Amino acid sequence: MYKKLKIFMPVVLFVLFGLTQYFMMFPSIDNVIHDNVMISTRGASDNIIIVGIDERSINEIGNWPWPRFFMAETITRLTEMGAAAIGVNVLYDTIGAVPEYDEALLNAAMGTENLVFGGMGILSPFQDTDGQLEIEYYVLPFGELGEIATVGFLNAIPDESDGVMRRSVTALRFGDITVHSFPFEVYRTFRRTMGQSALTDIPLDRNGQFPIRYVGGPQSFATASLWGVINEHYPPDMFRDAIVLVGPYAQGIGEGSFTTPMERSIATHGVELYANIIQNFLEGIFIVDAPWWLNLAVLALCGLVITLLFQRLKPQTAFIATALLIVALLAGVRLAYDHLHIIIRVGDTIIFLVICYLTNLILSILTAQNDRQQIKDLFGRFVAPEVVNEIISGGVDIQLGGVVKEITALFVDIRGFTAFSEANSPEKVVGMVNRYLALTSSAIQKNNGTIDKFIGDATMALFNAPNNVPDHALCAVKAAWTMKKGATALKEEILREYGVDLQFGIGINTGAAVVGNMGSDFRMDYTAIGDAINTAARLESNAGKGQIIISDATYQLVKQHVEVQELGTVNFKNKSVGVLIYSVENVRD
Repeated sequence: MYKKLKIFMPVVLFVLFGLTQYFMMFPSIDNVIHDNVMISTRGASDNIIIVGIDERSINEIGNWPWPRFFMAETITRLTEMGAAAIGVNVLYDTIGAVPEYDEALLNAAMGTENLVFGGMGILSPFQDTDGQLEIEYYVLPFGELGEIATVGFLNAIPDESDGVMRRSVTALRFGDITVHSFPFEVYRTFRRTMGQSALTDIPLDRNGQFPIRYVGGPQSFATASLWGVINEHYPPDMFRDAIVLVGPYAQGIGEGSFTTPMERSIATHGVELYANIIQNFLEGIFIVDAPWWLNLAVLALCGLVITLLFQRLKPQTAFIATALLIVALLAGVRLAYDHLHIIIRVGDTIIFLVICYLTNLILSILTAQNDRQQIKDLFGRFVAPEVVNEIISGGVDIQLGGVVKEITALFVDIRGFTAFSEANSPEKVVGMVNRYLALTSSAIQKNNGTIDKFIGDATMALFNAPNNVPDHALCAVKAAWTMKKGATALKEEILREYGVDLQFGIGINTGAAVVGNMGSDFRMDYTAIGDAINTAARLESNAGKGQIIISDATYQLVKQHVEVQELGTVNFKNKSVGVLIYSVENVRD
């Protein structure tokens, strides 16, 4: 039963885990794989420069927020130095305390067509499922500033499971219109300035987002200090035809920082996040999620491979095979990400493989226990307990298909049984037979033999099978001698009770035989076949009452321990060569 379960178990688990593919039940594992296996660093674009509101600027100007004429002056300087697109990552949604400063900011904005300010969309709690998120309110820069400059929303939506920024939303629906993100508007402004067309077809997921291909961790892009720009510390051509992002670049300013897959311990500033997204637009290479059927196909392929492996491997080797399969799976995922630009979700598949292995391990243990129980059932009544324990512990190799080995076969039969059974009731016959068979069984087991079968009043025993017994011929002769001595007292009891003289006739032969489990699917026994067995049976049929007959093959192995009488050579039917036989008269201890 357990062996069949090992075959069908992966199929059942595949069905269960196939359902989890749709519901994405293991996002945390997929996130770990995405962050640590798929993503790789690459060079930042030379066209993107960050002008930071950094520690130096704060030390020179004072704590944030600053009077708005500083931002106005920055925009003016960057325009004069030929920046192709200027993105200001600061939300100026309210009128300032000093009108002259607001006026300065407006004048700076009117002095360039390449300026993008940030807005903020308030997401609607009720979302449609057509692939684009909705906002119920759009916060724009104050007054005319929102009309003079291009505006893009600063909304960034981290992963719900752990708050890490892995995807970027490009567009939001605001009533009947579509508004675009701050990085997309900066990118589109850059392309317009350079006389180039912008991307119009960006592959998005069902939430209107796309996975961000990060350049690297914090401080990957070229930076300049805002204070240095105002004071003309940089060469004029540094910003020519560049995308310049202006925004907080120091901790504690409060204009937004994020956790990214590239670096969790250090916050990534908003301008750095947007720089990464803009580079994605510039490269035009976007990662897409693999279709559901591809994820399912990967799961099915792994299930097929693991099923074939588990049928051939032991649990210890299966563990290594499962680990290697997971490593190969992760390598394939990385290649698909780098070259095919798709994300194959394998979190479910990895859990599937681990559970398959654990289930296979449990079934292997149960199968081993079941096999041990079958061995106990098969041999427990016929061999000594220590032999059974040796077989179960693996000390004996039982070949299911049979193996040729040298054994000694012993046949013992009750002489006079036929007449006794005809003259007495079945109850008396069974009672008497059981007493004789108890004697033969005890003698065989005490001398390391295996009871092969009971044939009516006869017993067939094997020595050196299934467990190895170096002196198997001597053990067989000793078992026969024990039967003969025990039968003396039993004969007197039977004679008193039933009035009949019953004694053993025993035949022993040594030779090669085929031993193993033989039979059919529904009935199988451990036994031995071959000429050596047939010869032992014929020796027993020629033995008289109380007589132990052994062949010359057996005698040559035990002659140092026995006293015999040679009986000459006998010829058996279908044997071209006669067999020299002996009668055992004594066995020396």
